[in-house]
Amino acid sequence: MVKNMSETNDKTKFLSTKVSDDHMKVYLTVKPVAREDIDINSNDVLKILQLKNICFGINEEAIKNTLDKVKQENISMENVLIAEGNQAVNGEDGRLEFMFNISKKIKPHEDAHGKVDFHELSIVENVEKGQPLVKLIDTTPGKPGKDVYGKTVNPVPGKPSALPIGENTKVSDKDTKLLLSNIDGIVKYAGGVVTVKSCYAVEKDVDFSVGNITSKGAILVKGNVRSGFVLDAVGDIEVWGTVEDSIVKSKGNVLVKGGFIGSGKGKIEADGDVTIYFARNQIIVANNVKISREAVDCTIYAKNTVKVSGDKISIGGGITTAGAMIEVESLGSKNEVHTDVEVGINYVAHQSQMNTRKEISGLKAVLKTVDKELNTLHAIKMAKGELPAQYTNTFDHLLSRREGLVKKLKDLASVEILPVNEGAKIIVNKVVHPGVEIKIGESTIAILEECKKATFYLTGDEIKIKT
Repeated sequence: MVKNMSETNDKTKFLSTKVSDDHMKVYLTVKPVAREDIDINSNDVLKILQLKNICFGINEEAIKNTLDKVKQENISMENVLIAEGNQAVNGEDGRLEFMFNISKKIKPHEDAHGKVDFHELSIVENVEKGQPLVKLIDTTPGKPGKDVYGKTVNPVPGKPSALPIGENTKVSDKDTKLLLSNIDGIVKYAGGVVTVKSCYAVEKDVDFSVGNITSKGAILVKGNVRSGFVLDAVGDIEVWGTVEDSIVKSKGNVLVKGGFIGSGKGKIEADGDVTIYFARNQIIVANNVKISREAVDCTIYAKNTVKVSGDKISIGGGITTAGAMIEVESLGSKNEVHTDVEVGINYVAHQSQMNTRKEISGLKAVLKTVDKELNTLHAIKMAKGELPAQYTNTFDHLLSRREGLVKKLKDLASVEILPVNEGAKIIVNKVVHPGVEIKIGESTIAILEECKKATFYLTGDEIKIKT
């Protein structure tokens, strides 16, 4: 017995073990033995481990390979890993699964063919009432581990998360881990909460850095709307600056504090009312239209009323129609530009005839120019007794053109006759200039001389003038 203890003590001179601070690893160091009477084997190492109460994760193969290598190569081997516990797997934190895009990175839309449209930048995400926005994923408890002493190592449980409840959102009654939208609107994640706004605000111009905007709520633009963009809202639209050649559509009202200008490619269309400071060469379709200054060369269709308050020029050029009433300060212009105004017909309810009405107005403007040129040539003929040869071809061309215009106008006039609203009228508070053509129902009068402060209305089939 004494001999065995002596042998063991002798062997430990060549063997040493070290346990890591976290008790998860055991390292073996072996020195070569010069004496032939001492044979170190795996059992010797296992006895040492047993004495130290190390009982889990022991790699006997690693022990054997280490001892064999020391014997064969007569070298020392230090800190060889011979036992390893199982690490605990910590629990996962609770997390949020967003059901909408929370990235603020703006990317242009790319179609199936790879073509990029910088107007479609998708900065607004619309949601509907009751639509799921965020799902709460629970924490996990984790998985316990075991150290080299066989003791359990407890995992760190995950940290819980909470639904980011913000304005106009609510927790689902059916699933407490689901956040829903409480209204139709624009969803946004900021400051750690999800909100749904009924109004989307643009702090600057609508341009290529913003792109087209579609909103289930309202839209507020604190700058201008540059050419080529689209604003489409279920709610109201308000623009603090100017709208250029863009499309603005609203199921509610539209307010433009600046002008509506461009080359005629723009259109404002609202189910409610449109209020604008001034408009030039653009299209407006609404229930009621109110313009603070002038409307020049515009096409305006109002279901009910149009009111333009410009002093020197209210409506000049273009075509303006209203189902019930048009009220202006002045109508037409001093240079006698052709101006069409019509009341009594709700063209908004008869979309198919809008283009026809606009075409008729354009043809009449051209016919007026042709007649003016023909009258000039007739005057030359009367003065000289006959038309000089250099004007003959021009005269024949104008006659032919006039004939074509008259025929086209006659064909267009044969379209379906629409019902006339009773009580429809045009009120001019100051002056009506020559060049204005007034139509109520199927009756038309052309203003040939300046007319002060007048109201035009229909009695039977005749337009009456009250001054």
